Amino acid sequence: MIGEHDLAVPAKMMDIYALKHKLVAHNLANANVDGFHKLSASFEKELDQIINSKDPEQISKAAIKITTAAKAGVDADAEVAVMSKNQVMFQAFSEIATYRLRMLRTAIQAD
Repeated sequence: MIGEHDLAVPAKMMDIYALKHKLVAHNLANANVDGFHKLSASFEKELDQIINSKDPEQISKAAIKITTAAKAGVDADAEVAVMSKNQVMFQAFSEIATYRLRMLRTAIQAD
């Protein structure tokens, strides 16, 4: 049966990849600005800690860290590659959420 936290992970991951997408778009929009330092979002360390804690409630409380690159400049090709990866990952977590919602609908309709 679906627990109340089964959608927390895909929902949080979709939020993260949506934020990363916005940051990449911001970086690309400012790629030609002299002295611009690109922004990036980091969540991997926090995600590892949450997985190791085995407490699903922690996923919704976890913070996403936005950092500024030490060196000015934006590699547009690298940013487009990151954007493509984000799109794939967002779609994957969206499909996981959809599958879990379908399971819930099936369980409800079975009664």
